Amino acid sequence: MSTLTPEEIAKRLKLDEVTTDELKEAVDATTDLPKPEEKEKDILKDPRATNPYPFEFNWTDSRGKVWTGHFRVHYPTPLDLLKAGSMQSRLLGGAPKESLDVLTDEIAFIVSRLSFCLDEKPGWFKDPLSIVDGVPLLQAVYAEVYSFENFFREHGNTESRGAKEHSDE
Repeated sequence: MSTLTPEEIAKRLKLDEVTTDELKEAVDATTDLPKPEEKEKDILKDPRATNPYPFEFNWTDSRGKVWTGHFRVHYPTPLDLLKAGSMQSRLLGGAPKESLDVLTDEIAFIVSRLSFCLDEKPGWFKDPLSIVDGVPLLQAVYAEVYSFENFFREHGNTESRGAKEHSDE
């Protein structure tokens, strides 16, 4: 087996007849991927790029009950996070994190976080701790909020569009 020199490879592939810009254009033309500038425009059209983010929730629990409603969430400020952390600690009675099971800590985290980030919620979500078998429902609502927060962190518009003013309510 003989080893080809770079010149022989270029000759066989006819690379000396084509510029890298021409090759790039040919490859770009054959792919369906949007160009970076188009991709950025598409991302900014995503409703999760705005703060606050309104969303319609539609989820069916394991018993077949359908939970629907309109929510509006804002990206948490440092004050929101501090308040949520304090509420989480109070819900857990100040117990050390190491003494808790994962689910108990998760429930307190989700309820606390949603309490300070949700600006609008349906009536059935007024007291989320009283919903019978509500843990999967809480997790489903938080999954939507978490998706927004992650997307907004990466692509969000920092100019607020009607966001609720965050004060010590």
